[in-house]
Amino acid sequence: MHDAVGIALIVAGSAVGLVTSFVLRTMWPAPVVALVLIVCGLAVGAGALLVMKHASATNWAVTLVLMAFLVPAHVRVVLGPFGRPARSA
Repeated sequence: MHDAVGIALIVAGSAVGLVTSFVLRTMWPAPVVALVLIVCGLAVGAGALLVMKHASATNWAVTLVLMAFLVPAHVRVVLGPFGRPARSA
């Protein structure tokens, strides 16, 4: 049961994260994009831990905190700023 839920979380978090990163990143306001990417990172991290046989409380704490920070940071560094582009006058 945990394996199926874990795999579903990984797939859903990755799919939503990819669409948000490549399509919606410049259409939505920056805080909304960051929040969606944080949730995607949490979903991928939690899914990976559910697939593991023996994940400790430390694994959960470290993985979820790091994924919530690293996923939006990675998208920002690799693809560019979040939010709508500034209009030129």
